[in-house]
Amino acid sequence: MAKQQESYILMRWLFLRLLGAIHLSAFGSYAFQILALNGSHGILPTCDELHSISPDLGWLRFWVYPTVAWVNCSDATLQGITVAGVCLSILVILGIATAPGLVLLAVLWLSLVTGGGEFTGFQSDGMLVELTVLSLFLVPWQWLEPPWAVPLKWRQQTAPPMPAIWLLRIMLFRIMFVSGVEKITSGDPYWGNLTALEYHYETQPIPTPLAWYADHLPAWIHKLSALFMFGAELIAPPMIFLGRRLRIASFIPMFALHAGIALTGNYTFLNFLLMVLCIPLLDDSLIKRILPQKLVRSIEDSQVEARQGRVRTTCFHAAVGFMMLLAGSRLIASVFTERLLLPPFRAALDLVQPLRLADHYGLFAVMTTSRPEIVFQGSDDGIAWRSYDFKYKPGDDLKRAPPVVEPHMPRLDWRLWFAAMGSVDDSPWVLSFVRRLLEGSPEMKIFFVNDPFPARPPKYIRAFVYDYHFTDWQTKNKTGDWWRRDNKRVYLPPVRLVNGELQPPEGNM
Repeated sequence: MAKQQESYILMRWLFLRLLGAIHLSAFGSYAFQILALNGSHGILPTCDELHSISPDLGWLRFWVYPTVAWVNCSDATLQGITVAGVCLSILVILGIATAPGLVLLAVLWLSLVTGGGEFTGFQSDGMLVELTVLSLFLVPWQWLEPPWAVPLKWRQQTAPPMPAIWLLRIMLFRIMFVSGVEKITSGDPYWGNLTALEYHYETQPIPTPLAWYADHLPAWIHKLSALFMFGAELIAPPMIFLGRRLRIASFIPMFALHAGIALTGNYTFLNFLLMVLCIPLLDDSLIKRILPQKLVRSIEDSQVEARQGRVRTTCFHAAVGFMMLLAGSRLIASVFTERLLLPPFRAALDLVQPLRLADHYGLFAVMTTSRPEIVFQGSDDGIAWRSYDFKYKPGDDLKRAPPVVEPHMPRLDWRLWFAAMGSVDDSPWVLSFVRRLLEGSPEMKIFFVNDPFPARPPKYIRAFVYDYHFTDWQTKNKTGDWWRRDNKRVYLPPVRLVNGELQPPEGNM
């Protein structure tokens, strides 16, 4: 019975299928946006980014700025990377060539993250790279996995090595525990007095409709929810290391926390990734309860005893040891300070930083208490102005409900949420976006509900910032408005395009 409880072959099968689904959502989402974001006529072209890298780096540029776009950064290549990622993700989901598929997915996703500039600077992007690399220690290196009906020798797989499982558990511990620690050490008063969730649902980047209702829950429920969050991030993670029963018990609050966040906020594939990362906390005695029994028998029948040579075993443990060294070093640097690390350990973190391995993660460390939103407007004469309504952000139409778009990530909408908190000088890429609007770049049309200038681009663009708030019950029932807004101020004065450069208009507006 004990041996059955400690088996992880079913866990590995389920984990890899769901990891493939995460990749499918990530690549599929980016495929629809990549030309508008990073194509030759996009907001931040990848080719321009590569051309800004010093040519003196030579071949070292492949390590410092790792992307296959060095070979070719054309629009066709960028689109091809996303399409290839979608196809490889499907193969991983189906259990066909899973190991080589994950290798290629790690390379391709890292290439997109590196070449995406501002639009791939999110923690979830680095997490997916690291999680995929760590999964390579776990994956069975065979061409076909069950339940494919093939000769037995094609299906044979050894049990997952425990060091590989612990690599995944340690990654989950780092993300969750550091997120809890940073909420405390940040000195944020709203986490300190447990009122953060009174603001969270309204001010998060892209709320779901459920967020409106969650925002109107009583204050005591918000405080209890914050306490639960601290339990899931500070108490549950150490339980991972305290034996099987406590490890399984830790699964419930951590999984539930991110399921709840996913229900009330569109955090792309982030919460799904962390829910998948909770699965290695479970063993086969639990996993077999949710999988069809025919599939369970097919997977279990494929297991054989491990037979690995000494050289392969030594290399495996050396690689695992290096990854654990990186994880431990990053944990110390995140919880305490990097100055506590010996120079070789700091050098190791710096060495792998371009590869997005052992990144620093800390979710929701400081709570935002207001929701500024940028509203862009265009005009042909400087008198009549028409607004650009984004598909997923609140705009002029206050009756439009918050959307449900996860695991899709509208990367421009997300980045504009950050840009609205500062000035246009803090986010110079916004001017590139404005330039594309004035040029009439057709790629920009995907971002809007309707193009207010379908025939030709406007002559002028300007932008205001409003503070948006959820309406109360009475207003919503009476008017149907989900949002209200106030505190209008200028974000970008009117500009026009002259010889490819943004300039203020002649005269006063």
